[in-house]
Amino acid sequence: MLADVAEQRAGGLVVGSDPFFNTQSERLARLFLRRALPAIYQCHEFAAAGGLMSYGGNITDPFRQAGIYAGRVLAGEKPSELPAPLL
Repeated sequence: MLADVAEQRAGGLVVGSDPFFNTQSERLARLFLRRALPAIYQCHEFAAAGGLMSYGGNITDPFRQAGIYAGRVLAGEKPSELPAPLL
């Protein structure tokens, strides 16, 4: 399928969020670079792996933030008094 995209001389690719794609960010970024296909991605990890750019955030950051909140609650802070996270 990627060979078809290259043969049709696509101007670029937009790679959406997908659990499989997210686990293969480095591999996909290298593949697109080898085929000289500019691509933008939803997740920061693709751009960090060598992709052209991303239009989204870091995949792991919301999980890190959840861990911080859970730690604060376990340390005795009341959940109702914690600031609402920015989504």
